[in-house]
Amino acid sequence: MSDAQTPKTRRWSWVWIALIASLAINLAVVAAIVAHQAAGPHRHRSITGPGFTQILPRAFFRELDRDRRDELVGDLREHRKGFRDLRKTLREKARDVASALRAEPYDEAAVAKALEVYETEAQTMVGRGREIAGNFFMRLTPEERRLMADQIDRKTMSRRRWKRWKEERGG
Repeated sequence: MSDAQTPKTRRWSWVWIALIASLAINLAVVAAIVAHQAAGPHRHRSITGPGFTQILPRAFFRELDRDRRDELVGDLREHRKGFRDLRKTLREKARDVASALRAEPYDEAAVAKALEVYETEAQTMVGRGREIAGNFFMRLTPEERRLMADQIDRKTMSRRRWKRWKEERGG
């Protein structure tokens, strides 16, 4: 058998292995970027919807010990389904406003009625949130109430104002 007829066996060198690994990593990075861009802005929607995030700041819960945090968060979780239903109703009423706006010819009375119904639903949601927050605050110890008040102040102030406010209080 001559040399021309002998099958050559290809040997994998470390250079080829490195090139293939580099290609795989580059493809993974490109895929991650494309997936991130394809997700679009809707992935940043608020998961809580309208609510009382300023008076129930997450930072408060981080500063509690685990058992107390679980107890208090458990109480709030009991109301999750009710708020989910209220948010669903509020979204439906917002769509009713949109439908009234789209109607041709424009009917000012229909838009006003849709806005009135939306306002009523929004007030129902805010009232329910106020009731839950009030009951929640009653369960706090005096130290936890002070901590909650500090976190509310912190959430509602700019970082610079918060630092100045803390310095004025001697904190």
